[in-house]
Amino acid sequence: MSNYKVPNNVKHTIKDLRVRAGLSQWEAAEALNISRTTLQTWEKDATKLSIRDISIIAALYKIPTDYIFFGPNNAFSVKKQMEGNNLGIN
Repeated sequence: MSNYKVPNNVKHTIKDLRVRAGLSQWEAAEALNISRTTLQTWEKDATKLSIRDISIIAALYKIPTDYIFFGPNNAFSVKKQMEGNNLGIN
């Protein structure tokens, strides 16, 4: 098992994503195919997340995984790359 630790601010993003999507913990847990208790744990302590878990969360909310770590305004974001391409920036 890796000693890699998920940044603590991820837990806020996971909850924020759920709330912005208008989902209760029950609904989000069901969509993620996990228990509500597991989701509560993730929202309280994001260090319990695996890369696979992060990928599933990103798929549910239709966001790139880097958004979970860096937010929407980062150089690696798919959204930023697409905006740059639309402006003719490579």
